[in-house]
Amino acid sequence: MIDKKTESDIKLVKSFLELWVKFRSVYADVVSRDSITKEEELKFLDTKAIIKSKYDEMRSALDFKYVPHSRLTDPVKDILGVDNVRFMAEKKLRNVEDNWRDSYVFLNSVLERLKNKKKRLEQFSPAGVFFKRFFDQSLIDKLREVMNDKERNSP
Repeated sequence: MIDKKTESDIKLVKSFLELWVKFRSVYADVVSRDSITKEEELKFLDTKAIIKSKYDEMRSALDFKYVPHSRLTDPVKDILGVDNVRFMAEKKLRNVEDNWRDSYVFLNSVLERLKNKKKRLEQFSPAGVFFKRFFDQSLIDKLREVMNDKERNSP
């Protein structure tokens, strides 16, 4: 059985991962320079804004919540909160690097879960699922009918 939502989610996560890797290279390029101009930082922040909107779109489309290492936010959001690269302290840079790794692992785990869901769904026959739903619904309808009859007949 093919689930269009799962297929769509897989494509969404894959495309975001590609953007995420590209964004990572832009970030690494900016941070590796001895000095960062205001224009370079603005380019980085513009790119970050695009990534943030794509992330928000993906996050609202997917059915997942994530709290890594007991933090209240996920690592992707932490990185998208970086607003000033030029004056970032060394400790903050290391923290961002850790968050990049966490984010990449997290996004890949989401992708893996979606792929596993797709594999499980492929094992189901559409006709079998239809008949199961039909008979389950028929059973539920009959139970409701019996319960309604009991309610009507009780004093």
